[in-house]
Amino acid sequence: MAPTFSDQTSSSQAEHEANTLVSILRLWGIEYLTGGVASLDPAEQAVGRTAATALIQRLAQCDNARVQDACISLLLLHPERADAVLDALQTSEGEIAEQIIVHLLATLYLQQLWSIRLTLAFGHAPNFPEQPFAFLWRSRNLPSPASYHGSWGLLALQDAEQHRIGLPLTVLGDWQNQVDHLLRQEEAKQRPAPSPLFPREVPTEQDEQECHEMSMRPNVDKANIERFLRTFGQNYRKAGRLYLTGGAALVHAGIRSGVTQDIDVEVSSGDMLQIIDQMKLRLNLNIETASPKDFMPVPSQWTATSQYVGRYGQVDVFYFDFYSIALSKIDRGNRRDLQDVQLLVQQGIIDLNELDTAFQEVLALGQTQQGRASYPRFDSNAFATRYRAIRQNLSHP
Repeated sequence: MAPTFSDQTSSSQAEHEANTLVSILRLWGIEYLTGGVASLDPAEQAVGRTAATALIQRLAQCDNARVQDACISLLLLHPERADAVLDALQTSEGEIAEQIIVHLLATLYLQQLWSIRLTLAFGHAPNFPEQPFAFLWRSRNLPSPASYHGSWGLLALQDAEQHRIGLPLTVLGDWQNQVDHLLRQEEAKQRPAPSPLFPREVPTEQDEQECHEMSMRPNVDKANIERFLRTFGQNYRKAGRLYLTGGAALVHAGIRSGVTQDIDVEVSSGDMLQIIDQMKLRLNLNIETASPKDFMPVPSQWTATSQYVGRYGQVDVFYFDFYSIALSKIDRGNRRDLQDVQLLVQQGIIDLNELDTAFQEVLALGQTQQGRASYPRFDSNAFATRYRAIRQNLSHP
């Protein structure tokens, strides 16, 4: 059936509203959104409390999800407008109020998860206030933003949102996409890095328990990883190599106590992947084939410097080169990642001088491969800026 005139009018109005909101957001410092230029009336050009309240409500009603989710960047950039969020909540109902709450909670969780990168990008610690909105996560039985650096809260919020709308949409990726764009926008301004970057607080035992109860994904501890390795060795009947990487390497090696979300591995043969897929179902574990070299260049000698763990069946297991792991965590730059790097240094697993050497090699490789398809999201200039700022806060034991 051809679209009716009313359908076309409605679509045109929605597009005009999205373009108008993009133009308003530019006045608030959000420059990465694309859209047509819309003329604004004087009220729309204001940037005070009343204007912020109206903008938050209009974003919640926008049909364009990309523009709607920009509310997250708005709140991160303008924590002083927490009062407008409260006003918007008090004067909204139904779906509009619900959408404001979802974006607000996503902002608080993302602010915790990416506090270090946001600090580097903004030139100061992100400070959207949490306490005035504590009633929201408590009333919904969600983790607090401080729990496990916001990561479990994001997963729980996504689960709740998927249940509410009845669709398994990866809304977490949409929320993260806003922060990715905001970080690139603000990092391009190259503000000086404040110090210190490493927060002192650590998750409490209560926080850990809360996160475990809230998450729909099973935690992975050393025993789970060992069980996976034994089962894999029993089922893969050929010689091969498997590398534990990411948090799985740190937890299995005892560098970090507790749990990790996934078992990230690098394998030497493609036919290992079928066994890994079987292990996911049999062991009910989240096992992913992912390593630093999937996202960025790594030192040329990474295989030689990967530590041997042991033989499981005919499979030799290694910890992926810890210098590559450290550099990939610095490049990613969220709070938990950088605390992991500090642990690697403090426990003598990596040496800072050697880390500097590895950084220089990776930077040179990244500069020669800039813009190629191998690492489309790796920005060597941003990586160098981030490394040098974080390096100042790393110390030997």
